[in-house]
Amino acid sequence: MLQEARNRASSLRLPEDLSLRFIQGDATSELVQTFGKESFDTVVDSFSFCVMGTQGVKECLEQMSQVVKPKAKGGQILLLENTRSSNLLLGLYQDATADAAASIGGKGCVYNQDVSKMIASIRGLQIVREDLYAAGIFRSYMCQVDFATIV
Repeated sequence: MLQEARNRASSLRLPEDLSLRFIQGDATSELVQTFGKESFDTVVDSFSFCVMGTQGVKECLEQMSQVVKPKAKGGQILLLENTRSSNLLLGLYQDATADAAASIGGKGCVYNQDVSKMIASIRGLQIVREDLYAAGIFRSYMCQVDFATIV
C-alpha cells in the first residue's frame, strides 16, 4: 500500500517544496507514539473501521483523538464509514448477512456497525456533523475533541 501511495503522489504533480513522508504503522496503538499528542489539524479515515472490530475501532478513535488538536485549536477528525442502515428493513438485512458477507468476499468488512455509538464512547470526542448516504449504509462524520464539555 505504501508503494501505491508513493506512485499516486508522484503522478499528482505536487509543488516541489511540499515534503511527503509515507509511514507504516498500527492506527490502533502507534499514532501517539509516532506523531505525538495534538500533532495534526485534521485526521482523516475512510472505510477502515469495518475491518477493525469494535475494540480496534475504539482503540483507533482513542489514538486519533489524542493526535488531533482539540476543538479550541481548530482540530477535526473526518470519517467516512460503512454503517448499519437507518432503514429498518435494510438494517435487518445487514444484521442477517454481515458476518457471512465479511467472511466470503467482503475482505473481513462487517458493514453493520454502529459507528456513531463507537464515537460517543470515546471520552471528549464529539460528533459535530453526521451525514447519511444510501439510506445510512454509509455515513460521514466530522468530530472534534472537547474535554471542556465533559461533566
